[in-house]
Amino acid sequence: MFKPSLTFKSVISLSTAAVFLFSSIAPAAGAYQQKADSKKDYWKSQYDVKAPTYNVSKPATMTETEKSRLIKDKAMMEKMGYDVKVDTTSRMVTVFDKGSSKPVMEFPFSDPDRLRKYSPKSVNQMLMAEMKKVSSANKAAFSHSLKNLPTESAVFFMAMGAVVATQLVSNYSQNPVAMKQHIDHSLSPMGIFGFYAFMYSQGVTSNVLGMYLKNPKFHHMIPYLGMSVGMFAQTYLSQIMMNPNVNACAKTMMGGKVTEADQQHGVDKDPCSAAYEQLALKKVLWESAPMLVSMLASSALAGAAQAVVTSTVLRVTGVDIAAYLMPGAMQLKGIRLLLVKGLQIGAFVQIDQWLNRSVTYAWKNIFDGDELDNISEDLEENVNVLKKNKWASDDKELQANMKLFKEKMSAWRMTNMTEVYEAYQNWQDSLVQLTGMYNTSYSFYGDFVAQVRAERFEDGYVKPLERKTPLYGIKANLEKDQMDFLLNEPAFIERQQYQTVVDVAQKSQELLKEENLKLLNATQKSNLKKIIAGLQVEDDDKLIKALVLLNSEIRSAAQNYSMHAYYKALWTVYTDLGAPRPILEKGRGWVTYYGEAPTSAETLKGTSFYRKVGIFPTPKITDFLVMQMICGPDVERGETAIKTSLGYPSVFMPPTIRGDKDQFDVCTSYKLGINEGVAGIYNYPVKTAAGQYEGFVSYLANQTRASVVGDQSKAAFDDWWKKNTETQMQTAFAQYSRSYEAVIIKMIRAIYRQGISAWNNGSVYNGTMNASFQEERVYLSLLNEILAPSQDAYAMNLKGIMGKAPTQPLLAEVESQFAILNGMIKKIKIVKVTENNVEIERIESPLENYQFEEQVKNIQAALGKVSAALGVGEEAPATQLKVTDAQRNMAVQALESLQALSTEMMMYGVMANAVSWDKMRNVKQMNAEAQQFQNEMQEKMAKIRSMSMPGVR
Repeated sequence: MFKPSLTFKSVISLSTAAVFLFSSIAPAAGAYQQKADSKKDYWKSQYDVKAPTYNVSKPATMTETEKSRLIKDKAMMEKMGYDVKVDTTSRMVTVFDKGSSKPVMEFPFSDPDRLRKYSPKSVNQMLMAEMKKVSSANKAAFSHSLKNLPTESAVFFMAMGAVVATQLVSNYSQNPVAMKQHIDHSLSPMGIFGFYAFMYSQGVTSNVLGMYLKNPKFHHMIPYLGMSVGMFAQTYLSQIMMNPNVNACAKTMMGGKVTEADQQHGVDKDPCSAAYEQLALKKVLWESAPMLVSMLASSALAGAAQAVVTSTVLRVTGVDIAAYLMPGAMQLKGIRLLLVKGLQIGAFVQIDQWLNRSVTYAWKNIFDGDELDNISEDLEENVNVLKKNKWASDDKELQANMKLFKEKMSAWRMTNMTEVYEAYQNWQDSLVQLTGMYNTSYSFYGDFVAQVRAERFEDGYVKPLERKTPLYGIKANLEKDQMDFLLNEPAFIERQQYQTVVDVAQKSQELLKEENLKLLNATQKSNLKKIIAGLQVEDDDKLIKALVLLNSEIRSAAQNYSMHAYYKALWTVYTDLGAPRPILEKGRGWVTYYGEAPTSAETLKGTSFYRKVGIFPTPKITDFLVMQMICGPDVERGETAIKTSLGYPSVFMPPTIRGDKDQFDVCTSYKLGINEGVAGIYNYPVKTAAGQYEGFVSYLANQTRASVVGDQSKAAFDDWWKKNTETQMQTAFAQYSRSYEAVIIKMIRAIYRQGISAWNNGSVYNGTMNASFQEERVYLSLLNEILAPSQDAYAMNLKGIMGKAPTQPLLAEVESQFAILNGMIKKIKIVKVTENNVEIERIESPLENYQFEEQVKNIQAALGKVSAALGVGEEAPATQLKVTDAQRNMAVQALESLQALSTEMMMYGVMANAVSWDKMRNVKQMNAEAQQFQNEMQEKMAKIRSMSMPGVR
């Protein structure tokens, strides 16, 4: 009612005195009937404020003892500088400040029975009762969540699926693989755990709100507030569970250790401290704040919407339709659960997704914009402190702030381009399997067909597609640059392997001495002698039998502890040889080596593929590609090699190259009576009109169609592939680009957006390129402070830094190269074209992706010159500046940040430029690199072939 000015000391003394005074009058609190009108008039006349109202039901009288205590307490307060007025008529005590005569406190007499309700014992009982209610709500939620996890998971899955389907129809360009992501997440262990966390926390929240939110007007809000808590718990727990340091911390607590492999995957040496630092100290909860705000707003909107439609839509669809369509208690319950709870979940998620990006954008602009200004000011202060101390003091704070500034600026640009980044990543997910399998297939098919041509048309060729590979796994003692000969020069590899066999056979004679055989039984001695003898003879059949026996015996011995001495002797031979695993199926060795030779293995790396084709399992991608040559779509007859499904990634299915008149039942997985392993691909008896073959590689070596192989004078594969396969990809990408270009158009506008958003609470521009140049100027100004230090205090002035171009020649050259990169990106234009009498926007670019990479190299070269001048480069000139450790550290971090910034800006250019099939594949650069590699390999093989090749055997 009034705001007295009290010192801290007076507040304490007044509070203490009031306790005594209140204890005096409390027992007589109900002694008199309140006269509210007179009291109201008093306050209105004195202070023109509304008087407090009180409600005391029964009258009472004060005892003499109570009157005496009241008089003593009143006297004590008067000694402390306060006047006390006790109005027994209105049953009110007012305390006045003696100096100003203004009231500073008042309180009514209280009913003793009411006070007894708030005794420590009573309060404790009330708290315990409430805790029991909450505990019961918690147990009920836990039990319900566990019991109903399958049912409610299905409801949630269908509700979210409906939301995803709506988004695919209404905004396909944002996420073309939304359905796959939804299914993968829902069925993953993390998805199931996250949903349980959602159910449990949502249940507890709803139960507790139901206990205390008594007003029925707000009951429609309960499920949505519960969902907000549930979604937040699910998201936050997922962040914790997916944090590598959290998992590593749990591992160390159970006695494990952090390995080098763990550290390579982002685990800290002290994972528990790192996890606490990241999750507790680095504002992870604060970063989640906009999500929580969005969900609470979504709760309000969804709850309001439900309040409007509950009496009509939900009631009719939940009960009447269910009763008509599926009579019966279980069916009725299920349909109502789906329609009511499913609609609630769907409405909440749909509204939240609509709000979330806007809320996050506003939140980040308000708080992060201001934080960036603060960090830049801290950087100024750090530099000036170091300058004052002649760059000799501790620079840890400067290093930390520079790192933080870099991270925050990168995150700032991502925040301002969130929608574009998300869409771009989704399109990458959509097309990665398509382009990856296409490129992998092209490489494998091309190399395979080249082998077919060599076997058909080159006299005396070794024919690896028709040979077995009994020496597979035996050491070949190759140099690093000879590893690709596994595939290209099998004769050279076998020569090395034979030499290993000879050396091991000689060394193994030690194992046949009597002192080494005394622990073996007769059978074990006999087998060991057979194995070592088989390594010594010049007979490939006996060598194969020896290696097969070695593998068989070592497997048996490994399973029997009593055969330890025998196993040890076998293991010595096995490891000395390498790891021999004879491949006795025709052509399988070449296919296996293709997946191991460094260059060819690189073309297969990371490509997704199906693990079964027809009746055969295909555990390796090379197995899959061989079977696709038999069972794939016949593109010559117009069959499509591209599978597209709404909401899922597009898939490239490698085409068949089998004889155009041949058909194989093994391509149908439902063929009865057949259960082949992967070896069947290479030894299955293939019968055709042209002949019989052992396995499909041998068949393809002889029967790959001529339109693919060509004739002796000319190879046909590249032309065949472009005509029948690449044209399909071009057509598909022309369709994809219509949706994908919508994303890129948004991106280009975001990159060159001008000005500062109304939400922005700082000085950093919202436009991506402007923000990039602001960051670039910050680093250049820090470097300039070393190359050409100012006489006055260092001033960064983030707000006006765009008007301060560097003048130091080396730094001006760096900025010039950044400007060239910016100018290149500006050449990517949004143009309007007319298609089918409709004007639409398209992307037009004269650039190739490799040009951006070349320009980044120019930027790095300019940075190298700065690095050398500062004495922090690998080739520093004799005239370099003499810098302190603090200056060196600042320079190194600024140069590294500029390199990272140039790569980020290049990424914008590549993303914006890659809207066509040719540019997305970077065809020109790929062709140039392929030709260079081919030339190098031809040169190496020519040297090998010119060497004398005397056989060991």
